[in-house]
Amino acid sequence: MIEWYYLLLASSALMGASSIIEKYALKDEHASAYSSGFAIVTALLALIFLPFANFSIKLFEIPLLYIISLISTATYLFTARIFKHGNISVASPIFSSLPVLFIVIMSAMTLNEYLKPIQYLIIAIMVITTYFLMTFGNKNGSKAFEKTKYIYLIVLTSFLGAVGAIILKYLLNLGMNIFTILIFIELFMAINFTAYMKLKYGGPKEVISNLKKYKKSIVAISSLTTLYRLTYYAAASLIFISLVSPIRNSIYIVITTVAGGVIFNEKGIKKKLILSSILIICAYYLSVL
Repeated sequence: MIEWYYLLLASSALMGASSIIEKYALKDEHASAYSSGFAIVTALLALIFLPFANFSIKLFEIPLLYIISLISTATYLFTARIFKHGNISVASPIFSSLPVLFIVIMSAMTLNEYLKPIQYLIIAIMVITTYFLMTFGNKNGSKAFEKTKYIYLIVLTSFLGAVGAIILKYLLNLGMNIFTILIFIELFMAINFTAYMKLKYGGPKEVISNLKKYKKSIVAISSLTTLYRLTYYAAASLIFISLVSPIRNSIYIVITTVAGGVIFNEKGIKKKLILSSILIICAYYLSVL
């Protein structure tokens, strides 16, 4: 069996690559249409793992899987909009640190994963560091995000993501197969996005049009997403979710922060790297103390 830390390393690298391609693609694509096309392709890719799934599940577990899919649908839409209208080198560290804080608190309340006093101190340091990243302005006077609402959207997305992670860990603790989880969630997400596009935009026609126009980037992101979610589920099935989250996210921070400065020429990369390094160190000690 592959060690859990190798799974997390692979998941982080795949997630970082996916975010970089997503940021690049969203320069031209509409966030909602892109997300819908992405969800459909990812659902089709998830079906590849049907031979490995086990559908002997309890009835009450299906609504929990659908709740995760709803949360994933909402957070993916929010994330796409944030990456489109903000700096990836700022958004990704926040996305990686805030969910950790929420997960640590929720896991103690629901999964009986209690922390030491020093770990709560580390959380406080992460909150302060995250605040500086969220309010960080570039030297030329521009802000990290086009509008303040995207900062609030990041907080909401992080909270919802943490709720989804807790439910996921609960299902894994019950012994649910990771391939079963992947297939159900991706199919539900495809349904959710199709309904969303039908209600708010041009419906399936617009989604199909975007799939044809941006098929290369969507297929690439969908493939990476399928793999990073699967490796994440596998790692989370082996250790505490409060340990999985900080380690994977810390590696992800490094990848996307460096990418934001090198690939997208985002300003203030040195300061962002320093702040991101603080988050990495905090996340590490949070997980090992």
